Amino acid sequence: MKKSLVALAALAVAGVASAQSSVTLFGVVDASISGYSSTSRDLRPTVFPNAFGIPTYLNQGSVKVSNRQLANSAYNSSRIGFRGTEDLGGGLAASFWLEAPISNDDGQTGISTFARRSTVSLSGGFGELRLGRDYTPTFWNDTVFDPFGTNGVGTNLISTANTSFGAFNGTAPTAVPGVPNVSTSNYVRASNSIGYFLPPNLGGFYGQVMYAFSEKNKYSPAIATPGGDNTTRTGRYIGGRFGYANGPLDVAIAYGSST
Repeated sequence: MKKSLVALAALAVAGVASAQSSVTLFGVVDASISGYSSTSRDLRPTVFPNAFGIPTYLNQGSVKVSNRQLANSAYNSSRIGFRGTEDLGGGLAASFWLEAPISNDDGQTGISTFARRSTVSLSGGFGELRLGRDYTPTFWNDTVFDPFGTNGVGTNLISTANTSFGAFNGTAPTAVPGVPNVSTSNYVRASNSIGYFLPPNLGGFYGQVMYAFSEKNKYSPAIATPGGDNTTRTGRYIGGRFGYANGPLDVAIAYGSST
């Protein structure tokens, strides 16, 4: 009997300990049948030879390009991730978040990187301090107020333009097929970042600030810089966001500087 009571007591202690922490597997699998088409028209008229010998120009008419595909992430971004929280006592909690993109239409991209989000954080009555790869404050304003959540064909023009000009923003080609390359583009997310979030009990006011390191070598004096070395601080981000939400009202302003 005594041994049984000891075993029960040990189980009770283990139950209390496990209740203080949690790990969650989560994700979204989104598939769609999508169709796209675009038409280009030549608006210049056909020009015939004349007395001045100007070459003939023949109107090229119009060209229509269409595509049908089974796609993923048409409404929600397909992803899989792990997140966990550990209660440290005294109102403090430590947590982690690892989230990977997946391509369920062809299975090419799986958990090869946690390029969507990779953070650890400490939270409490002071707010939250978050370290790692995360959304930038300026992108939060873009995606929160976009009815389509910056996803699919209905994405707002700011997000669409950024995707189209990704190479200009520093996005490098994928080195290994199926493995996302986070590059140094930080319009959506910034790597190597330190972020701070205000606590949620401020009567509807919210906000965050972020600084992301470029992690580039800097030489002093500058004349000692080796030829071809990148000293432009590519990848650095500084930004912040502040807003107020109450019922259907939600307004926010954000500012960011990206190198």
